[in-house]
Amino acid sequence: MMYQSLLKPLIRIALGIYHTYFILYATIWDIKHPNYETYAGRWKTLTFVTCMLNCWYHIGVASHDLVLCHLLSGPANKRVKALTDASFGSVVCPAALLVVVAFWGLFLFNRSLIWPAHMDEVIPQTYGHMMHTFLGFVALFELYIFKHQYVAFNQGLALCLVFAGGYVSLLYWIHHASGIWAYPLFYQLKKPWKKELFIGGVVSILLALYCIQFGLHTFIHGEKKGVSTRKDLRAEKVE
Repeated sequence: MMYQSLLKPLIRIALGIYHTYFILYATIWDIKHPNYETYAGRWKTLTFVTCMLNCWYHIGVASHDLVLCHLLSGPANKRVKALTDASFGSVVCPAALLVVVAFWGLFLFNRSLIWPAHMDEVIPQTYGHMMHTFLGFVALFELYIFKHQYVAFNQGLALCLVFAGGYVSLLYWIHHASGIWAYPLFYQLKKPWKKELFIGGVVSILLALYCIQFGLHTFIHGEKKGVSTRKDLRAEKVE
């Protein structure tokens, strides 16, 4: 039905606006923090990287559902859908969940490791929750509402590992180039093996979250590849 073909793109546009305005606006223009003025700026933090990924994802799929699906051929539509669904299931969703788990885990253990008290004066709690709490809820909402065509489990796991390796490499490159770490915690881990152990633990959590969201998506939507709002799939029977 027409309203069903419009509802899902509109939801994604709303999510894209949410990430663009409430998160990116807050972190780029409204929040002034000394750490953002150092080497690599906001790109040092996994939170900002994940916010950008979510913003690009939601705006990208909404643009495709509303406009591009009418301009591209059937095979091109399928390739775009496969790319966006693979990015969500392999990187966007696991990374968003990791931000929530890692931030609140460290915050409850010892907030000075991740969010020192003086940060409350720099970043309002509302923005803090939008960046570190609602990010995960938005990913779970997307997972529940939309039926994606996930790639094979091992392929998705490999993509997740590539993302993790890329971000870890970025952290070490920033330290090599500027002598600074993205997080206060790293300054307290004096010995290199402690940093490596911590990073390995975080990567393991990321992979565990990938497995959880993969299983959750399968449980909710079944193993059959999902029906999307893409033009080339509208003729399929909606389950």
